[in-house]
Amino acid sequence: MTNEASTQLARTLAVPPKSVATHDWWGRMRCMFFDFTQGAVAGADGSTARLFKLPAGKVRLILPLSRMHHSAFGASRVLNLGWEAYKNLAGADVLADPDGLDAAVDVSAAGNFTPAGTLGTHETLLFESQEGVVIAAEITGGTLLAGAELSGHLVAVQD
Repeated sequence: MTNEASTQLARTLAVPPKSVATHDWWGRMRCMFFDFTQGAVAGADGSTARLFKLPAGKVRLILPLSRMHHSAFGASRVLNLGWEAYKNLAGADVLADPDGLDAAVDVSAAGNFTPAGTLGTHETLLFESQEGVVIAAEITGGTLLAGAELSGHLVAVQD
């Protein structure tokens, strides 16, 4: 039999106690809403819909609480959800990852989904940035149709 504590609980039980980062415990949940409509001209295969910008600092996305809705983008179209390049808190460049949050979501017909396809079982991701991080959707498998719509919300906890 064992009786062990999580990393966060162990910090609070230490002598002297240590603090736990707000993005892990007692942070305020924030909801970022977005509405995107492709303009009058269709975008080429691989076009991007820039959805919103996370604030600077430490922000943990909680994907199981997030939801996205989309119009019919057309046969063979898939959506990748990720982020643009940014600088971490130490000033180092972090590469863009167009499918870092979800990959190859079928958007050929109108529908909705909860993003989390590429994060595995934890389904949260901590971003640590100097100036914030732009979250974007990439459409592949064909053009991004004129008038195509993407909306929804992503939930995060911020320090």
